[in-house]
Amino acid sequence: MMGVRRYLRSAAAGLALATVVAGGALAGEQSAALKSLAAAADKEGSLSVMWGAGTLGGLDGLKRFEEQINRAYGTHLKFTFTPGPSMPAMGSQIATMIAAGQPSPSDVYIAYVRTMGTLVKRHMFLKADWAALDVPQDAIEEDGTMVKLVTALPGILYNTQKVPYKPESLADFLKPAWKGKIASTPYVANFDMLASAIGWGPERAIDFANKVSPNLAGLLRCDEPDRLASGEFIAYFITCTGNDADDLIKKGAPLAQVVARDFPVIGYFYLSVPNNAPHPNAAKLFVAHALTQDGQKLVYDNWGSDLDLLPGSRTRERVLKIEKDERIKMARFTVSDAVDNKAGNEAWAKIGKIFAQRK
Repeated sequence: MMGVRRYLRSAAAGLALATVVAGGALAGEQSAALKSLAAAADKEGSLSVMWGAGTLGGLDGLKRFEEQINRAYGTHLKFTFTPGPSMPAMGSQIATMIAAGQPSPSDVYIAYVRTMGTLVKRHMFLKADWAALDVPQDAIEEDGTMVKLVTALPGILYNTQKVPYKPESLADFLKPAWKGKIASTPYVANFDMLASAIGWGPERAIDFANKVSPNLAGLLRCDEPDRLASGEFIAYFITCTGNDADDLIKKGAPLAQVVARDFPVIGYFYLSVPNNAPHPNAAKLFVAHALTQDGQKLVYDNWGSDLDLLPGSRTRERVLKIEKDERIKMARFTVSDAVDNKAGNEAWAKIGKIFAQRK
């Protein structure tokens, strides 16, 4: 059962967000602060990023951002992309460079809510007045050092031709019909959220892991949905983002993704500018633009999701449909929740060992 206080907070936030009025940049206007930032970014001349090849569309996606930003603000920035390690590893690398007095290898850092929660106490990101740059207040966290970019809807991915019936909850996988045919992830994605105060709590999450572990046939990464399409596994949980298999589904693969009725929790990906970013103004401009309507459309086209908190969000339409069809209310797991999730994180580590040592 979700913590009542946090649940009500999430519900109230969702209602308030529905009435957000687009800021200047979202309406096609630019504030004085944004124009000043664009001029400062133009003087820097470039932006360098390092993240996964599939993140935000990789090189091709970044080039689209370069064209859109230069057109929108009259800048002449040159964007450079370098494929990078995992988000947690990239965060550690930036922290190491800060400690050594060296520049960050990436002007912009992107990571999921759990990873951002682990970095808060390191104070490694620049604080900015994002509201003055037309970024909606609801997207800003941790005293202006982190900005929500994309909504994730973790849940269940399954092969529509192989399952005994459509799975609707995580509890379904405790039943004999699924034994030896299902998978989870080697990094137990989103089980920290499951074990949090707004999820099931640590005790129930660990109990579930112990009970479901004998039913697992294996573990697969979130970028391996082809193993479900082939029938090697018929379902896996908990998915990373909720759009893990969008590309395969568009090509006709017999796959479907659902939010589990007993785990209706939203997560987020965030953007931050490292303290040691070589081009901090260009980085801030990138972040601010990514939260405009044009930027969010590009984010969706490149990555299959956008921020459901903003007007015109396509992901918001999906969230509202899920809530209506399933008669549930989605809770929201933010960086502050991740920071406060000590017991959930300890449970997450235990669940990882349970799955790794499954018999």
